[in-house]
Amino acid sequence: MCPEKSLLVDKTEKFVIASMSGKDSTLMIAHDFKHVDRVRKLALIIAGGEGYPHLEILEVTALLHDIGLGQISGNKDIKDRSSLPPHGPVGAEIAARFLKENSDLDPEDIVLMTDAIKHHSDPPKKLSEYLNTLGEKGKLAAILNDADMLDALGAVGLMRAFTSKYFLPEYDPADIKGIAWGLSDKECLEKFGIHSGQSIAPVNTIIDQINQQIRYYNGLHTSTAKRLATPFVQFMKDFVLQLEYEIVG
Repeated sequence: MCPEKSLLVDKTEKFVIASMSGKDSTLMIAHDFKHVDRVRKLALIIAGGEGYPHLEILEVTALLHDIGLGQISGNKDIKDRSSLPPHGPVGAEIAARFLKENSDLDPEDIVLMTDAIKHHSDPPKKLSEYLNTLGEKGKLAAILNDADMLDALGAVGLMRAFTSKYFLPEYDPADIKGIAWGLSDKECLEKFGIHSGQSIAPVNTIIDQINQQIRYYNGLHTSTAKRLATPFVQFMKDFVLQLEYEIVG
């Protein structure tokens, strides 16, 4: 992070904290401001490794990337979670209004920032197709997505898997490592087919969720993120193996 926050970064941070505070919906589990703050820091680290110069734009985009979840979770009239709109497009609209009213950024920069927010939660294939249309201008969205995925790996990733899937069994005693252990995306597609959202294998246990997050590595776009993610992924795999060892003996 920059030694001193810019006025826009400070204003954005306060706006996001206010928007996300006091939300009691399960939508906010593992996606509170602590997550946003970690993604902001990871994005700046990746930017340093990739030589990305527009740090204020990146930091503000990272702070705003999940602002749509705060809006959705504040809607008490929504009963069926499956009917909720994707939080990326919702957040992009909120971010656009905020930036137009509170910054003197170039309109083209605002479009890039809000598009990065809009697409950050896309399935990997759809996001890659979007990035291919942007060329070098896609660096902002690529770094944002990589930072978001990195926060689902390592010790933090394990913590988020357990909190976000608290309602599922921890593991299947008959298959402790999980049905998709060690499988690539392609192998999962061949074995299970395409499922809803970003999942390409069923998530019946918390271990299944951990295996899904491990596969996020395959969707990383920058060499810096891949380098950072390698020991995080190994940590998660070691956890699963240690769990099996302790249970099976």
